[in-house]
Amino acid sequence: MTIPLELQILLYCARSRPDVESIRKLVSEAVNWQALVDLAEQHYVRPMLLQSLKSACWDAVPQTTKLELERFGKANAQKNLLFTRELLRLLGLFHQQSIPIAAFKGPVLAMSVYGNLALREFSDLDLLVHKADLCKAENILISSGYQADFPDKDYRSAFVGYQGQYAFRHGRTGISIDLHWRLSNKGAAFPIQSGEIWSRLDQVTIAGRKVPTLANDDLVLFLAGHGTKEGWRSLGWICDFAELLRNCHDIDWAAIVGRAQRSHCSRMLLLAVFLASTLLDAPAPVHLIDEARTSSAVRALAKKVQSRMVGSDRQGAFGEFLNGLKTHDLIWRRLWPIATLLTTRTVGDYRAMPLPKSFWAIYYLTRPFRLARKAAQMVLQATKRRLISPSASR
Repeated sequence: MTIPLELQILLYCARSRPDVESIRKLVSEAVNWQALVDLAEQHYVRPMLLQSLKSACWDAVPQTTKLELERFGKANAQKNLLFTRELLRLLGLFHQQSIPIAAFKGPVLAMSVYGNLALREFSDLDLLVHKADLCKAENILISSGYQADFPDKDYRSAFVGYQGQYAFRHGRTGISIDLHWRLSNKGAAFPIQSGEIWSRLDQVTIAGRKVPTLANDDLVLFLAGHGTKEGWRSLGWICDFAELLRNCHDIDWAAIVGRAQRSHCSRMLLLAVFLASTLLDAPAPVHLIDEARTSSAVRALAKKVQSRMVGSDRQGAFGEFLNGLKTHDLIWRRLWPIATLLTTRTVGDYRAMPLPKSFWAIYYLTRPFRLARKAAQMVLQATKRRLISPSASR
């Protein structure tokens, strides 16, 4: 696969310890600097692009690009500090109410894996609580100035609850919070469940405060599952996994592999290892890299990710879902996500046919037909594109 020059540069820059010689060699060619910055923005890795270019070849960077990246770097650092301060404030409130809580992604991942709050882009805070504490947690957020994206609790439960999280936004600061009680959507294959993490919680120190978060072994499985679930659309997610491999040396790989196999999600782990090692030169156990290379399924999934990066594989939500089925270790395990998809009410169902609350059970009957219609439309559109493409090329 031919990789554009700008993406090659970005892959060498998207590391806390950049490949300086390779970057210098590549920037000596005719670089489209705006395309490089746009690509870094698309993949949420502008802080690392800025740091790497400063380390490797700042003199070769056009002045307009320097100003754009430096302006963003300053704004990103200020925003991340604002989010971090809010996270610490909220954790104090939860502690006062004796509500167990864990923070993950966001500033916690920036500090625990990158070692620098300013080196990672994030746009919200992620908090995990026990489902039994969900109402109390919501009350704390609401009393702190947050409002649920869907204020009606019955509506949220019926059409959003399958996600295992609710979104809240602060009216004054604009800070968003995802309040989780699960780590993945209902019915999704995932290598780790929320119940596993509580007895093994680790802590990361931020501004002198101890913040509870996922232990490194759990974080490996979470990042592998999350990236795979999202189709690894963002290089930033691969960077998260690569930096974890690069900077955390107490990982029990034998235990992690065993857990991934027991949850029938070993492909997710192998795919994450393969992408991080091949694209970003992250260190990983040799036997896992070899196993990933010998797996035709993992290689096919990795090729899809790389095609998406160079813009040659664009697929919609349904295509993402079908591709996600291939990450299951066992074919029969794909039936559960399909059944869940057919029987889970969503906001889309309500918007397609708004009904009074007393009739919401009807969506269980109408949803399969709505999905079948969408699938038929997608197949028809794909057929039209295939018919048009040859004539266009002639």
